[in-house]
Amino acid sequence: MKTTENREKVAKEFFNAYKNQDIKKAVSLASEEGTFRYIPLGENGIGKIKGEEGTTWADIANALIGSFPDLTNDVKNISIDNQGNAIVQVFIGGTQEKEILGIPSKGKYYNVEHLFVLKINDEGLIEEITCYWDNWDWFQQIGYNPS
Repeated sequence: MKTTENREKVAKEFFNAYKNQDIKKAVSLASEEGTFRYIPLGENGIGKIKGEEGTTWADIANALIGSFPDLTNDVKNISIDNQGNAIVQVFIGGTQEKEILGIPSKGKYYNVEHLFVLKINDEGLIEEITCYWDNWDWFQQIGYNPS
């Protein structure tokens, strides 16, 4: 799994599964000890990709789908850095139908650019997901003012 093409394939499979709201498939691409970090949402929330903790990436993805049932992603670019990480530029969007993280629904659509860094091990499993986006852009698009 050391080749660039194989790492790109894992990243594509992950985002295709997420796009199809097949969280079980997306999670199957991660190692048992895989971790994630969401920055800035959740104040640098750190947790497991899968597991029983209730704060896993799978839980968050399912919560997003529950609040944004038309949630989708549009991958714009995948590149592999010199350490084998998949760097993925993706726009995630959807129409909010339910409250999420204490944010009430105003029924608004959002489409926010995200940057994901997927650390993929030599066995082809995701060891770590780090996701960055502009939280204020997200808040503005869904009509939320936290102040």
